[in-house]
Amino acid sequence: MTPPEPAPPTNRLRPAPGAPARSTIKGDIPDAVLDRYLVERDLRGRAEQFFRDHRAPEPMFRDRGGSLTSTQAYPDAVIDMLKIARHRGWERIQVSGDPAFRREVWIQAQSLGLEVHGHRPRDRDRQAAGVDRTSSQKTPQDPLAERLARAAVVVARLIPDPAVQTRLLEAAWARAGQPRPMERDAARGPDRSR
Repeated sequence: MTPPEPAPPTNRLRPAPGAPARSTIKGDIPDAVLDRYLVERDLRGRAEQFFRDHRAPEPMFRDRGGSLTSTQAYPDAVIDMLKIARHRGWERIQVSGDPAFRREVWIQAQSLGLEVHGHRPRDRDRQAAGVDRTSSQKTPQDPLAERLARAAVVVARLIPDPAVQTRLLEAAWARAGQPRPMERDAARGPDRSR
């Protein structure tokens, strides 16, 4: 007889203590996120559990109102949790749980401009997020350009086709009303040839 397996750790994302939050209401979810999941609702009809498909035994994440929880660290679920947090006005968030989840939250939060407490990033985390040590220690001169540069890193990680990457980034810079910098392709990062 084998002993029962311990329950997976609860990975939690919530507003940082003392940080203002516009909303902590369960079910306050952007429509774009709701459309991506099969949703189970609580007794009051509020969205509570978010499933990727009908075969999944466990939800990708749960909405507890004042926090969002998950038993896994899937990047697409993490980014959707962060979109919910941003929708609710949680500019500073507290993350807890297993190290892989905390790391993924920190990396993804950089592209959304959210401040994360509960994870101390390593150099590898900064590289994955497209944030070098020197730029993270000084005040950004142009926050919009810095956000677009971080978004370029995410686009480069998620979209393999360079032509599609270029079109997306040019559209993002055009929507921001600024010309895209030409000195270096922000999506590719620093030159790695040695």
